[in-house]
Amino acid sequence: MVKYISILLLGIWIAGCAGSKSSKKEVQEPGFTPNREKALEHFINGSLYDQKNDYASAILEYQDALRYDRDPAIYYAISRDYSLLRKHSLATQSARQSIVIEPKNIKYRENLAEIFLNAAEFDSATAAYESIIRLDSSNYSAWSNTARLYQLKTPLKALEIYKKIIDRFGPSWEVLVQVAELYRMTGKLDDAINALKGALDIEPGNVDLRKVLAGLYMTTSKSDSALAIYIDIVETLPTDVESRASLAHLYLIRQDYENAAKQLEFVLKGDVLSIELQLRFGQIFLASLQTDSAVAPYALKLFDQIQKKYPDDWRPYWFLGVVNAIMKSDSVAVWNLRKVTELDRKNSNAWVYLASIYFDGRKYTEAIEILEEAQRYVTDEPRLFLILGIAYQRLGELEKAAITLERAFQIDPQNIDVLSALALVYDDLKRYNESDSLYEKALRLHPENHLLLNNYAYSLSVRNLQIDRALKMAEEAVRQQPQNPSYLDTMGWVYFQIGDYKQAEEFIKQAIDKGEASAVVHEHLGDVYYMLNDITKAMEYWQKALNLDPKNESLKDKIKRGSL
Repeated sequence: MVKYISILLLGIWIAGCAGSKSSKKEVQEPGFTPNREKALEHFINGSLYDQKNDYASAILEYQDALRYDRDPAIYYAISRDYSLLRKHSLATQSARQSIVIEPKNIKYRENLAEIFLNAAEFDSATAAYESIIRLDSSNYSAWSNTARLYQLKTPLKALEIYKKIIDRFGPSWEVLVQVAELYRMTGKLDDAINALKGALDIEPGNVDLRKVLAGLYMTTSKSDSALAIYIDIVETLPTDVESRASLAHLYLIRQDYENAAKQLEFVLKGDVLSIELQLRFGQIFLASLQTDSAVAPYALKLFDQIQKKYPDDWRPYWFLGVVNAIMKSDSVAVWNLRKVTELDRKNSNAWVYLASIYFDGRKYTEAIEILEEAQRYVTDEPRLFLILGIAYQRLGELEKAAITLERAFQIDPQNIDVLSALALVYDDLKRYNESDSLYEKALRLHPENHLLLNNYAYSLSVRNLQIDRALKMAEEAVRQQPQNPSYLDTMGWVYFQIGDYKQAEEFIKQAIDKGEASAVVHEHLGDVYYMLNDITKAMEYWQKALNLDPKNESLKDKIKRGSL
């Protein structure tokens, strides 16, 4: 075996050393006498280490080989091992040196390009492949790699190169698919369709290409063409659930309910499809429900029939729960999701969805009961503790909220929702050092997050701290969500603290005009009017605030005093 490897490596050495003198540059130092026999000995030793994946030892042997010969093949071998060790800078140095010695060697230039790719230096990799094209314009791989690299950042340039590839090498379905994708990305859908049709002329049996083409026809409102493709696919491949689901949805769009129903009947009849494929059909079909409510009764029928055939499988109940929740049939959704938790106690998604239905309906006590039960079976799901913590907060149980959200934070300390919720609870508890610390951490992770920017800006403004920074954060939050009443109120309150009461009035009035403003927002506007010496309006909005929050004792005192 060792003899075989040695002979093989000797061949590699010879290939690396046998370039013509006209293509190599002599780099030996004055007075340096090459000893090819000693160099070859170390080169073979390095290659043997490579066979054992001991790249560090291999590099040492190759470096010893360089003491006896400055052959580019040695630099090439060193560069590859450095790249495998993810020492990209050292790999690049050695790869460049091999090219300096033998600049016309395509293999060495390809190696440099691969090193750049491994280091995610895509611009440098592009330049390396372009240098190969200049040396050898018939190198298909270099053309293809150059096009794909431009595709990442410069679609139009990539398109130009793909056209050159077609002109030089002739059309291939793989290239035409890339061309179609670039046309799609740049909004030239008719050109994308033509490119895909060209690809199918070369590869007519490619079902995936036909599906993509059908999807483009749908996007461009050419439903007849899409319909013809899907019908042909399901006739040839009757168990292709993706195409059958797309066909069923297309029939619904065309209000051809009879043929839509036939697709469901095929899926459900006998044992043609396994439960996995039936559910897959339903899942694809369900994806269109958000934009097309006509899908709902068909989806419900499908999952109901699957559930009856497989009553001990939790998955049909899950989908029935999801569909009914989307359709606002909360009681039916709850029943089905409850069934999921009975059949699969550790199904965290079911517990979360079930609790969310109660939470969204502001039934916080019921949500808490569900989530406390869930903790007996699921102990490491941050969403459970997040919703539970926020539910406690909504009920005013701030200490419980903090403890629960701290548990969520322990499980997932990078979770933006957890960070934001826990910081807000700390703020409510006046644990400002902990709150500020969390906001700062969260903003380091997510500096543009509008919710964090708004909440921290409000917290700082209430305490009259870092007002200039609070204003900038509030401005950015409003810029991202200009219709959000909470963000408009924060903006107004920052201006209140600055003393710009007219600006404060403008933003807080906008917040109220959006509808469903809280008692706090109405109280804020009352405070603004008080500072503008409009006591009548101040009292009016304080009273509106009290109507929304009749247990607010400090607000009652404010109204009784008639002043802040």
